[in-house]
Formats: sequence, structure tokens, C-alpha cells
Amino acid sequence: DKKMCGQYYCDSSTFSFLEDEEVKMSPGQSIPVLLYFNNKIVITKLRWGYSLLMNKELIINARCETLFDKKIFQNDIRERRCLIPAKGFYQKDTNQNRISFESQQHQTIYFAGIYHNNEVVIITTKANGVMRTVHNRMPLMIPKEKAYQWLIDGEAYKELLIFQNEDLKIVSGHLQQTLFEYEHII
Repeated sequence: DKKMCGQYYCDSSTFSFLEDEEVKMSPGQSIPVLLYFNNKIVITKLRWGYSLLMNKELIINARCETLFDKKIFQNDIRERRCLIPAKGFYQKDTNQNRISFESQQHQTIYFAGIYHNNEVVIITTKANGVMRTVHNRMPLMIPKEKAYQWLIDGEAYKELLIFQNEDLKIVSGHLQQTLFEYEHII
């Protein structure tokens, strides 16, 4: 299983302080996240990736299906949920071509995340119809109108873990087709 969502990007539609530049976010960097703190939603920076003491590799994603089973994520999913705003994200196809994905309807996507010790991971889910042509997983995207439910609600957030967001489009990159897929034309 190749890595899912190993890089995403933001621009001025995500954060006005970026003006017109596009900024790529990668594992290990401090990234802007939204979380609930002192009875309000605040923006702060956390390092993307949980570090393990015995390993130098970062855990950058967590599968929604196993969050309650894995000790490293159990408390975080219950108590420390966050949102990671993005314009879009990249995923490589089987031929290592980088494909960009963005929302069809909104300027900003909100990835579901969990955090601890100033570190954050992005939660992934099964791919929707658009993403499935490139990868079998995708970031779990929370609709803006469900932000409070994700960040604050003690139990209702669980239904968002199974939410399948179809609001996605390919904005750049080309899927490579094999000649076998066109046999019926010849």
C-alpha cells in the first residue's frame, strides 16, 4: 500500500495571509490546524506526523477503520480531533504521475485529523469514485457545516468517520491509460 496524501497545498483562498502564493505542506513540517480550545475554534501550528521513539519514520496518516483499535490513536480520536484546511492534495498514480485533487464546490477542503504532543496525523478513508482511479484511500474530508460536530461533539463525530465525501475533482495531472484499455476501440 503506497503512502496516501503525503503532500497537500494551501493558497490565499485557504489562508488570506498567503496572498497569491501556493504553499506545499509535507510531513515533518509545522502545518496550520483548527482545533477547539478554551470554548472556541482556534488556529495553531502542529508538526505533521507522530514520531515513534524506536523509529525515525513518522506516522502521517491514520485509517478511520482502526482508530479505536490502535493504542496510539485511541485517546486522540476521543479527545483531540482537529481539522486541517487545504486547497487540495496530491497523490501519485501507479506510474508515479502526480495528480492534484480539489473540491468541486468549495475553495477549502477540511481534512479530519487527530493530534497529541504538538503532532498531528491526517485520517484516511476508503476512496470515493474520483479518487479510486488513482488510489484506494483518500483523506477523510469533513464538510465545513459539520466542523463543530467533528471538533466538539462527544459522540456525533463517530458518524463522520464513515462519511463518504464525493466532492472531489482532478485539477491537474493525467491518468496514464494502457493500450489494453483501448482494445475495444481498435
